[in-house]
Amino acid sequence: MKQRLIAGVDVSKATLDVFIKPSEFALTIKNSTVGFKQLLAELNRLLTSGMEILVVMEHTGQYSFRFETFLQQKGIGFCKLPALEIKRSMGMARGKNDQVDAERIAEYGWLRKDILTADHNPDKEIQQLKCLISLRSKLVKDRSGFISRLKEMKSSGTCMLNDLLFTTQQKVIEQLTKHILKIEQAIKILIKSNEEIKTTSDLLQSIKGVGCIIAAYMIGCTDNFRKFKNPRKFLCFAGLAPFKHESGTSIKGKARISHLANKTAKTLLDRAACCAIQFDQELKAYYQRRVAEGKSKRSCINIIRAKIVLRIFAVVKRQTPFVEMRVAA
Repeated sequence: MKQRLIAGVDVSKATLDVFIKPSEFALTIKNSTVGFKQLLAELNRLLTSGMEILVVMEHTGQYSFRFETFLQQKGIGFCKLPALEIKRSMGMARGKNDQVDAERIAEYGWLRKDILTADHNPDKEIQQLKCLISLRSKLVKDRSGFISRLKEMKSSGTCMLNDLLFTTQQKVIEQLTKHILKIEQAIKILIKSNEEIKTTSDLLQSIKGVGCIIAAYMIGCTDNFRKFKNPRKFLCFAGLAPFKHESGTSIKGKARISHLANKTAKTLLDRAACCAIQFDQELKAYYQRRVAEGKSKRSCINIIRAKIVLRIFAVVKRQTPFVEMRVAA
């Protein structure tokens, strides 16, 4: 493996704080093309023969989008890591600022330079799909809030059906519903426009409980199954894998799932599981048998979610639709 120059970057809206190892060089640049070019000049100055650059940063949403695009154009590898992962690796820490954070990110990357790999550059369609799914989730959440608020006001008698409070919120709910439907239509059109994505979507929807939105989310979340090769890693990522809770001879707790998870994936798969136990005869029989044995319904639902994930990865790997097994009467 080539020697690496590790650049830890703390991303904010206006600036990027950078710390480079092993040269121990620090600088602050603007979060713009001018600043990116300044950083590139410094990296080239520090780069020696036989070395490669790896930029390490935390997930910061849209703030790093322009920087990532610039790195891709220049052929520089980068990886984005969860902020909590870096924070917990530092042990006890006192105080913080952007430059200190950049140094800590660089230190984390330097200690793991032999195992960190550059992120795969997602296709343009995948990026658009993720943005559409994210916007839909936001609108669905807002609509649910208005529906819940309106239901409480009606039940408590706070507003009448012809009251301004009622009619205004009802119109907002109707508008949000129209926008959600438009976004769902845009998602379907985007999926159809890319043959590779469409094939994956069709394979996923052959599984009972997996519809267009869940299929689209899984494709975007996994970068069309390039980010997760192993379903067990995705189960851990989505918070569906149970972990032991034991210590010595005194603590013998039940295995339980971790709260450190992708909550959106967990919620969508929960809906898929609830649908599957109604319409998939195999999973329905399994669920009813486990509940009859005295297992809790939530743990049984979690097992169904895990089974659906395993099916999802199986059909993608085999490139054949799922075939439901017949349950003997």
